[in-house]
Amino acid sequence: MDQNKINPVPPYMIAQIGMVSNRLRRECDKVFRDQDFPLEMDQLQVLLSLYYCGPSSQQEICYGLQRDKASVNRTIAFLLKNDMVKVEQDIDDKRKTRVELTEYGQKLSLQANAVLEKFDKALVAEFTEEEKILFDSLLKKLISIVTPM
Repeated sequence: MDQNKINPVPPYMIAQIGMVSNRLRRECDKVFRDQDFPLEMDQLQVLLSLYYCGPSSQQEICYGLQRDKASVNRTIAFLLKNDMVKVEQDIDDKRKTRVELTEYGQKLSLQANAVLEKFDKALVAEFTEEEKILFDSLLKKLISIVTPM
């Protein structure tokens, strides 16, 4: 009997990409926990989005991170409660709010960015320059394939 009919095998590319993504997230969480950092990667994404892009509406954060509104709102509420962000009404559109880093949030962002830069360098340390270029090109191609127009 065919082994795949007994134990189905997940689609190869999706499984491999998912495995890398999950391992990266777990390893980053571990690195941050080891340094007594107060956030996990899901929360850190929102904080760093504000660090890299500046003050943003919640909708802009959702769109930029490709995350649902409820999860971003929960994260912002957590960051607000812990004095990492402040939320103010948009001056131009009273229906919107602007989320901005506090001084403490800015400090945490700088620390997190330094840790992630070091981690990033370690990830590609074994790659040759040609492999780095090829890997970057292949990732961009995959992203364009799965990104809706």
